[in-house]
Amino acid sequence: MTKTRSQPPIDKPEGCPFLTVVEAATYLGLRRQTLDNYRWQGGGPAYRKHGGRVFYDRSDLDRWSLDRSFISTAIRAPKHYGDQR
Repeated sequence: MTKTRSQPPIDKPEGCPFLTVVEAATYLGLRRQTLDNYRWQGGGPAYRKHGGRVFYDRSDLDRWSLDRSFISTAIRAPKHYGDQR
């Protein structure tokens, strides 16, 4: 098991659309480690790196979550008209 380096908290301007890994995991209802694994293995939401730090745009998290919508275990939810997917 690898340890992730802890970085000092970031002062973000109010209204900043970018979330840290911990904030993004909380937003999606996931553990940080799960989101780290998705990023490492692929298949997770789009992310950005700014100066070695990983950030997520809230709209990318919403899009990724919406792409995982299901009606039942057998049927994937239909795509909505007007979606940019």
